[in-house]
Amino acid sequence: MEHLEAFRHRPVHVLPLVERDGWRLKRYGIVADGRALDMGVADAASAAAVRGLPEPGAVEEGSGNHGAWFQIVHFAQTAVVSPIFYWQWGSVLSHGPQMRAPWEAPTAFAEGFSEIVGCIWEMELVAFEVDLWKRVMLGDGGDPEARLARYLEGAPG
Repeated sequence: MEHLEAFRHRPVHVLPLVERDGWRLKRYGIVADGRALDMGVADAASAAAVRGLPEPGAVEEGSGNHGAWFQIVHFAQTAVVSPIFYWQWGSVLSHGPQMRAPWEAPTAFAEGFSEIVGCIWEMELVAFEVDLWKRVMLGDGGDPEARLARYLEGAPG
């Protein structure tokens, strides 16, 4: 039963922060065995993802999103998979449709499965991001923009 083989950690790479169309984007790359991190593919995933996002909001506004999101570009066994998540209303994590690109055309991203949030390796990063948002954005007061800058700099250890 290949689908139930023993869990093994996959390398996680913190990719450069991107500011695009008013959004501030944290990015991560996950690499499965036999695959390699490719920044051209990661950049194509980010360009495709930003097209599907709503208009960016401001961190000071409580009525919409905060213009901050994170993206995981997973160089998985079956395809390049890229879920995206963004914060809104202070404490709500929203996600856009998962994007996928086949290995035969790894920069040709299209919507994947809308019912999928992410795999176990991606959920480890989501758990990290939720905890970081809670500690930095909802925990220590102070100027919202300064807190957002600290949140955007946070990365798994």
